[in-house]
Parts: sequence; C-alpha cells; structure tokens
Amino acid sequence: MNEIKSLADQLREKLRTDETESDRPPAKEKAEPVLPTKPRKSPKRSVNDRKAAEFFQAIDAFKLEGTEKSLIRVDSRTMNLLKRIKLAKGVDMNRFIVYALHRYIGQHPWLPKHIQETLKNSEP
Repeated sequence: MNEIKSLADQLREKLRTDETESDRPPAKEKAEPVLPTKPRKSPKRSVNDRKAAEFFQAIDAFKLEGTEKSLIRVDSRTMNLLKRIKLAKGVDMNRFIVYALHRYIGQHPWLPKHIQETLKNSEP
C-alpha cells in the first residue's frame, strides 16, 4: 500500500530531489580556445546589387492607383518568385505585377496604339 502515491506526493518528491541536485555546485566545463578571427571587409556592391536596389526603390515609389480587380493565372515558378519577393523585400505581389506591366508598356509604346488600331479595323 505504501507504493501507491498520489500525484501531489510524486511532485513533492520530484521537487525535493531537484532542489538537492541544484544545491550542488555545477561541474566545471572545459573552456574552448578562442580562435582569432580576421576582420571582415565590407564587400563592394556589385552592379547587380545596385540595379536591384534601384529597381526596388522604383517599386516603392510607384503609386498603385488601381481600383479594378483582375484574376490572373501564373505558373508555380512565378508564384514562388512573387512570394519570395514579398518575404525578402516586403513588396506586394499586385504592386510588383502592375509595376512590371507599366514598365513593359513604357518600353513598348507602340503596343497600346497597335491594339487600338486592331480594334478599329476589326469592327464592321
């Protein structure tokens, strides 16, 4: 009958044994030798780093004034890239896509005119 203990008795006994173990001085640990380290040189920013910084600054400065919503389909690779950009730089996926589309149309100004002319010529 002495073997049956309540949960409270078990906890008390455990606390007593923990207290006696904690009263003992801690064993001395071996100190690892500290190796001398070379001071790090700050790396020079490469051309790609500067281009990326300028690109993301331009996205931050871009004002997204759209009120229309559109569902787009992207492949898994593109979606993973957009998610990583969101995590790395805090750039919203929609802002990135709209900015990239504006840049593309800005680099190809003939495209909106061509589409307008095509629509005019296709009407009966």
